[in-house]
Amino acid sequence: MSAESPFVIAVDAGGTHTRVGCYALDGRQLSRVSGAGGSPMHNDDAAENVARAIRAALAAAGLAIEDAAALGVGTAGYEREGSNQSRGKGNAWVEEVYGLPGLQCPRVIVNDAVIAHRGALGGAAGIVVVAGTGSMILAIDEQGREVESGQFEHYAGAARHLAFSAMHRVLAGDAEAGDPFVARALERFGAADVPALRAAVLALGGTDRQEVKRIYGGLAPVITALAGASATADAALADLVGRTVDGIALLVPLIAARPVPVALTGSLALSDAFTACLTEQLRDRGVAAEVVPAAADPLGGAALLALDAARTAAP
Repeated sequence: MSAESPFVIAVDAGGTHTRVGCYALDGRQLSRVSGAGGSPMHNDDAAENVARAIRAALAAAGLAIEDAAALGVGTAGYEREGSNQSRGKGNAWVEEVYGLPGLQCPRVIVNDAVIAHRGALGGAAGIVVVAGTGSMILAIDEQGREVESGQFEHYAGAARHLAFSAMHRVLAGDAEAGDPFVARALERFGAADVPALRAAVLALGGTDRQEVKRIYGGLAPVITALAGASATADAALADLVGRTVDGIALLVPLIAARPVPVALTGSLALSDAFTACLTEQLRDRGVAAEVVPAAADPLGGAALLALDAARTAAP
């Protein structure tokens, strides 16, 4: 038996990183590790990446998987009922990724937006905006009902969509030659000028789709860093944030509290430029919502779900 036993395992599996933590039943964090992406939507090797990260977290705390009291997982790609992000494949893949040898405890597996909401708002009603490798805007009301903006046929966009927007402006000739984003885009694609950039983009036609997403997604931090210095970056960011505000506005009527608390998670959403632009647009459009600091990160939300499951299963 492990020295700290029983304990729970929490997993936050996104398209870029898989974060795993082990927690004592009193909530103390025993270990925390980060590995490669664990979302089957974005990672062909998701199962291997998740298993490797869980093993590393257990080893870091000297724990045995057989002693786990519960597993709490939030993963990008887990299909919610009614979601417009459904790939029509269901969630059968969960067994392949989380049917780990020796794991005999209760499992709670949800979409990563759910653990982000639980961690950020601590179970209170409100909205969470997820924007990083993937994107979702999720409301949970006072009765615990979950509704995402996609159920109103809305999608705000993720890091790669921000890059698509900026690149389209460059390729369409709408960006000034001296705009600093143009130089960074040329550098990213190894192109000498805009015609060569266009050829480089077309050459991606035979590239693995996951790799294409990563190439474009890698431009998102460039765009947010250039906010205020690049008209192209500012326009792309304003467009994506505007769609995000549209999604928030669709969900605000479902929550009784005013203003509705909105928490942010994901590499794009947590950038200073995104947060400032979102705060400004919510105010200017008169949306009855405000950005609030997160009480805990998504991994903390997964830990709370695991602890709840362990308590429920306890004799």
